[in-house]
Amino acid sequence: MKKEKAEKSMRDLFYDNADLVSQSFRTMQDAVVAYCQNKMEIAHEKAKETIAIEKTQDRSRDEIVKRIFSKETMVFSRPDRLKLVESMDSLCDETEIVVRKLLQHNPIAPVEISSGLEDMANNIGKIGSKLQGLIKAVLEDFSKGDEFINQITDIRRDVRDCHWALLEKNYALKPEIYDFIYFKDMIKAIAKVADKAEEFSDGIHGLLCKYAL
Repeated sequence: MKKEKAEKSMRDLFYDNADLVSQSFRTMQDAVVAYCQNKMEIAHEKAKETIAIEKTQDRSRDEIVKRIFSKETMVFSRPDRLKLVESMDSLCDETEIVVRKLLQHNPIAPVEISSGLEDMANNIGKIGSKLQGLIKAVLEDFSKGDEFINQITDIRRDVRDCHWALLEKNYALKPEIYDFIYFKDMIKAIAKVADKAEEFSDGIHGLLCKYAL
């Protein structure tokens, strides 16, 4: 007789969701880096992979939401569990917005722009790894949370500095109007991923303060 597959715990579902968040940041990074290196086929492939991950993460979120009001025990209250998983979902939404832009229009970026976009994207990849660690830390060991939060804040600051420098370069270079708008929107969209990550980590800090013994 075939055994039924054991149902995952709520904690394991959150772990899976954290992995998907990290993956979406990493594939978004790969898509933007490929675009900056004029490897458009790879950029489109990674963009589509990011979108697929976001859809998988949506299903993961839905499964967690179904289980939110079960009798399964966790440190956090049910409303805070719901807030946590919805915030994780919004992180993946922002990476999808970036790669959707890559699928719309691909002007060849001047090296001054492409090098900065690549730097921003690589920092987004780093943030994704830190978010994964932060989410797992908040479910396992509160004492590790602050370290990840500080690292996310520092990397986000680097992304913001690059964002402002690139916007200035875009105005100085005066590309064709459609390209100018595209570069501006892409710079802002990538920066918003970092902003959303810092906003998420601030929320986690609030949970740590609320539930720490």
